[in-house]
Amino acid sequence: MSSKGSTLFTVGTLLRHAQDAGASVRLLVQGTWLDGRIVGADGLGVVLDDGNAQQVLVRLDSIVAVSFSRADIDGDEDEEDDARAHGRRRRDPIEAGPVGGSAGA
Repeated sequence: MSSKGSTLFTVGTLLRHAQDAGASVRLLVQGTWLDGRIVGADGLGVVLDDGNAQQVLVRLDSIVAVSFSRADIDGDEDEEDDARAHGRRRRDPIEAGPVGGSAGA
């Protein structure tokens, strides 16, 4: 099979889509689903707000799965006629930085 281009879907890519859209997400972390909206993110983790005054910081390397409503991500499809199935504009992923090792080495 020959391919001239490819798409790499990562936890960070999906989290960035959800954050940009302000969509609620479900994150699977060590067998437990966490629900909320992403209120902050960097290369190592995301801050999830559950809407009830609770926030949790989750490391990207601990997230096994990301779930969200596609309708929340895609928004109003009548706004723009676009062939891209996963959004109308390019969104950069939340990238995971180096994990482990000694700091400052």
